[in-house]
Amino acid sequence: MSSPAKAARPLRLLGRTLIILLTFLPVLWLVTRRLLWATLGSAPPHLAALDARAARRLREACERLGVIFVKLGQLLGVRADFLPAPYVAQLARLQDSVTPVAFHQVKPTLEREFGLPLNLAFDAFDETPLATASIGQVHRARYAGRDVVVKFLRPDTRELLTLDLRLLRLWAGLGRRIDPRRQWKLIDDILDAIEAGFFEEANFAAERDHAERLREQLAGLPGVYVPYTVPARCTANVLTLEFCSGVRIANVEQIRAWGIDTDALLNRLVELYARMMLLDGYYHADPHPGNFLVQPDGTLVLLDFGLVRELSERTRRTLYDAARAALSGDIGRVVECLYASGMLPPDAPRAEAERFVAAFARLSVAFNHDTRGRVTALEDLLRGSPNLKFIIPPDLLYAFRLVQMLEGVASNFRPGWNVVADGGQGLTAAFAAFVLDGPPDGVASPFDRFVDTLRFGFGAAARTLADRLGILVRVLAR
Repeated sequence: MSSPAKAARPLRLLGRTLIILLTFLPVLWLVTRRLLWATLGSAPPHLAALDARAARRLREACERLGVIFVKLGQLLGVRADFLPAPYVAQLARLQDSVTPVAFHQVKPTLEREFGLPLNLAFDAFDETPLATASIGQVHRARYAGRDVVVKFLRPDTRELLTLDLRLLRLWAGLGRRIDPRRQWKLIDDILDAIEAGFFEEANFAAERDHAERLREQLAGLPGVYVPYTVPARCTANVLTLEFCSGVRIANVEQIRAWGIDTDALLNRLVELYARMMLLDGYYHADPHPGNFLVQPDGTLVLLDFGLVRELSERTRRTLYDAARAALSGDIGRVVECLYASGMLPPDAPRAEAERFVAAFARLSVAFNHDTRGRVTALEDLLRGSPNLKFIIPPDLLYAFRLVQMLEGVASNFRPGWNVVADGGQGLTAAFAAFVLDGPPDGVASPFDRFVDTLRFGFGAAARTLADRLGILVRVLAR
């Protein structure tokens, strides 16, 4: 005989299905009306008004239905090539303007977490949130005489996500029976990615560990700051950190009003990420504009440590060997490193690989300061080497994605900014440190390091290496 809990599961799924359908029904009605009026030749202002109402209702429906629908809305909100402008504008608001959980729900949730009244847990607690997102909410507070921020998991988020994922997989299974096409496997993959990403971001105990490790790791880097954690007010579902003042990096007007050198700021951002990946192999992997503050003195403050990735010692050792081989002009050794890293499969023809590397090395000379020309030339070179199928190794995949994300942040200051042409100083600084100091011990002799120091002391070698690596990363990231 089934337990009451098991018997209730189909009822919960049925109830949730009805809630989802009823929530989206007004949106479907408005879209249907819009299509009908368009067929009848209605005036554009009338159609635009219907689009605006439908888009607003769609955004509100995603917010009401919770985390997975907010995530799906966020994904659609960046597809200007797929949705009309009013829908893109409304769904884009889901990136950082999700409707907050009311304080009368927040208060008992936090009191359960801490096991004591909120007025005893903190000296003061601001009822108005600083920020809201699909899974979390952030409030300002005071603890032990210090300004802090309290980030917590929105109530019932885990339970709701588990229910919705089960429901969507059930719908996908029914769809597969009706029309067994390949697209259902893609939907399964998307749901798996959402589930894995959510449970990683929702692990606030792990995020605390990430924050503390990155704070220690970056302590010696000038102009970069990571807030400290407050362990006494951290739980599995709550993370309390130092409050840091400043403006988001996308607030270009205020940053320029402070007189901050924006080129230096962006180069510092590039150097920060290159150092984290190459020197430490442990890096903050969510560089969107909401995760950086800029202070009046130009200090860059890193926020949100839920998503962190690692570059394996083996991969960093291979990159190190490749960099030193490139410095000495050893094309054969560079090619060996490409095979060792997995960027070239074992059956790739070696002779063609050596010709490619030799031609790639000549790009910097042929195009001098024309970085965009070198990017185009590299693309032509790849097309002219049909037997070389470059593969992005798994632990480099996310690192390559960061190139595009960082360029998105920098485009707030200068449209068209790219990491190679405009972030070269930051790349050079990080790459020089990587070759001179970086991993692992015992790879290069003291004499070799002395020779490298002389090369990098004149700057040209560092700029050339960083330039070539950056161009390759940019092209492969596409």
